[in-house]
Amino acid sequence: MTEGSGAVNCFVPGTGRSYDARMIRLVRSLALPLALIACAPPALYHKPGAVPAQIESNLTDCQVAALERVPRDIRTRYIPPQYAPYTYCDGHGYCYTRTRLVRAGYTESYDANDGLRARVVDQCMAQAGYRPVALPQCDPDRVRAAEVAAEAPQPRLDKTSCTVRLPSGAWRIVTPG
Repeated sequence: MTEGSGAVNCFVPGTGRSYDARMIRLVRSLALPLALIACAPPALYHKPGAVPAQIESNLTDCQVAALERVPRDIRTRYIPPQYAPYTYCDGHGYCYTRTRLVRAGYTESYDANDGLRARVVDQCMAQAGYRPVALPQCDPDRVRAAEVAAEAPQPRLDKTSCTVRLPSGAWRIVTPG
């Protein structure tokens, strides 16, 4: 007991609570924003008067053309393991700093041309008269998905325009009026 406060109970290995608490706080802080992003409607292409079948056809044509112009370039990269330090003390009061594995190393594959291909699709859709729009989701009390015709042409946009998710999972632009 005369070795000072650093050596008292030094032989009890740490439980890593500090690290665990930080990770729990991190996960909790990211959970809400990720949940909100998952519920947000995607960016849609808009052209007044265009019917959904025409939009899908034009989008597919643009995606095929973009894939021909900008082929896939699949690359693999190695993400090294991550370690965190911790202090271990033996029964004689000697303390050592060790590391513990936080995340194992792994490899991941990605398409290096994905971003460029998306820009080519956007350009192609713009040449066909569409523009990408990001609108908020409609208030369910104002617009019901059942009221929106699945094959209705796209309306003109104004400040009340919003998106509604159909039972099929597809998103439609509506202008409540």
